[in-house]
Amino acid sequence: MDRVLELGGFAAGYCGRLFVQAGCDVVRVETGARPPAWVSDEAMDLYLHAGKRRIATDDAELIADLAARADVVVVEGETADAVEALGLDAWDAPVKAAITPFGRTGPKRNWQASTNVLLAMGGYTYIIGDPDRPPLTLPGHYPEFQGGAFAYAAANACRLAGERNVIDIGMLEVVMALSQFTTVMWHCGGLIRERHGSDFYYVVPTNLFRCADGWAYVNIVPGFWDPFSAFLDRPDLVIDERFETNALRRDNRDALHAIIAEAIGPMTRAEVRRRAEECRIPIGVVQTLEDVLSDPHLAVRGFWQTVGSEQAGSVRAPRRAWRMDGQTPPARDLLPIANERPHGG
Repeated sequence: MDRVLELGGFAAGYCGRLFVQAGCDVVRVETGARPPAWVSDEAMDLYLHAGKRRIATDDAELIADLAARADVVVVEGETADAVEALGLDAWDAPVKAAITPFGRTGPKRNWQASTNVLLAMGGYTYIIGDPDRPPLTLPGHYPEFQGGAFAYAAANACRLAGERNVIDIGMLEVVMALSQFTTVMWHCGGLIRERHGSDFYYVVPTNLFRCADGWAYVNIVPGFWDPFSAFLDRPDLVIDERFETNALRRDNRDALHAIIAEAIGPMTRAEVRRRAEECRIPIGVVQTLEDVLSDPHLAVRGFWQTVGSEQAGSVRAPRRAWRMDGQTPPARDLLPIANERPHGG
């Protein structure tokens, strides 16, 4: 069981969360002011820090001693200099991961950035929102959590390989690496992806449509066009010259969207699900939060775990997103913050 030392905000916290879920012994050092979160501090603590031993200290010698006892150290800082000021390079730990907005090298190494800045610089903001309205950004802490996941994967690779290493995670690069086909479209096709609201634009129809009691999202690649016509009860669309290929459907998207809206509008969400299953096509209804929390598939797979704290009592929280050897993850409690060395170092 690896011993992990964690210092920092949401990126380091999420990385530590993954280590806890993998059965590692994680000690979190609480230093300085807390960064602002999208949810309450207590909710974020329950999500990120359950199962960790936590200590509040600014004692550099104590932190260095804890690092020397760790197999993995994960540090998040606002800048490269902030990470170096902690003494990371001098700590004697086999694997050390540093997470900063722009990495520890390069001309932007000491630039500070919020989540919104990173998403804008990485191109995400440009493609989110309606085409005739201002761009939108992603809620929550996407770059931080993804940065933490990258650090977790890299640290585990080093441990499995038996290698000592220092890992440098730049969250701007994380955002760029997660841009999926946006960069591929540019490099391979010379196309600049733009925002089109709920309409994916390049594969038609891929859009959001209102039904009788909610919304349904349609994603029909060319191979599903014929059964989708059956789903709409419009077999004539198969031989309609306007819609014979994806390129033609893209050129005649407004007419096609009107036909789909007319067909789906009277259906209930349950009917959309039933017809989609019968026709074996990729259509999903937009679920409410209550729908997600009561989803029978997640319940059967034991996705929810109990997390407890003195303030909130017991609450349901997501467990890890994978299962190993059929094991049921244990309940995790949010432990109080100690003001002295954690027991056993």
